[in-house]
Amino acid sequence: MTFLIQLRTRVRHFFAMREEWVTRLIRFVTAFVVLAVMNDVFGYQKILNHWWVSAIIAGISMLLPLTGSVFILILVGLIQLMTLSTDVAIVALILIAISYAVCAYFKSDHTYNIVVIPVCRHLHIPFVIPMGAGLMCSIHELPNVICGAVLSFYLKTVAENASSFLDPNTEFTVSAMIQGQILNNALFYIYLIAMVAMFLVVYTIRTKGIRHAWLVAVVSGVVVEFILMLAGHLFYGSRSDILWLVIGNLITLAVGLVLVFFARGFDYSRTERVQFEDDEYYYYVTAVPKMHIAEQVKEVKKITEESRKE
Repeated sequence: MTFLIQLRTRVRHFFAMREEWVTRLIRFVTAFVVLAVMNDVFGYQKILNHWWVSAIIAGISMLLPLTGSVFILILVGLIQLMTLSTDVAIVALILIAISYAVCAYFKSDHTYNIVVIPVCRHLHIPFVIPMGAGLMCSIHELPNVICGAVLSFYLKTVAENASSFLDPNTEFTVSAMIQGQILNNALFYIYLIAMVAMFLVVYTIRTKGIRHAWLVAVVSGVVVEFILMLAGHLFYGSRSDILWLVIGNLITLAVGLVLVFFARGFDYSRTERVQFEDDEYYYYVTAVPKMHIAEQVKEVKKITEESRKE
């Protein structure tokens, strides 16, 4: 345990000293992964469907502010969707515009999650985002989770029906797909409820003044979400997806535990309760110290001829 605490301290120090470059590197990797998933799912625009093109775009995104990076990723995604179907791209653009308007109204800060959640959904780990948002962010991030979940389900449904859009002999339309496979699909509503439940459970428990609140929040969020999604797959979905659900939940649990370890490290064995008062109130304060182990400082002593004579 001592080694892990010292490792956490070193990692925090490393990020603090090189915050700008680490942030840009993370942005580059994230943009590259998003573009790679786009090419894998909607790689119909051949000029964009190359890894080196994705690397160049990710490099440009790395140098821009976060808003500019997200705008480039959305633009590339819309171009890919337009190659598949103009109607699909228009509906996606409308959903994104509505999502940003809703998030702006509720003053959500991390609007990039609207783009990240569909990528995580493709990787079978969509609940990583509500887990992280519930632990690290405020309640204002709930609209991000909802809008990202809606967009991710829409894009997944489009990917599953891509062959129908490409077939010129069919009369398959976007409105028919939305009506039949999204609005009339019970799994869509269960997925939304599970995303919201994950965020609310994690956020509510970690803000309570209980022992090990963050750990309880992570475990409780995963359990509640898993029960909801498992019921959805058993009654309304495909049972073959249960394996991916289990794997995705294990990854989500691991990510939550890592966030708890690096973001919070409380030593509940040294909890102190303090009471004081002023002219109007009594104050009861519970102070829980953070885990901290000082780095061992090695002292190197040079032995010279003069020190030997002494």
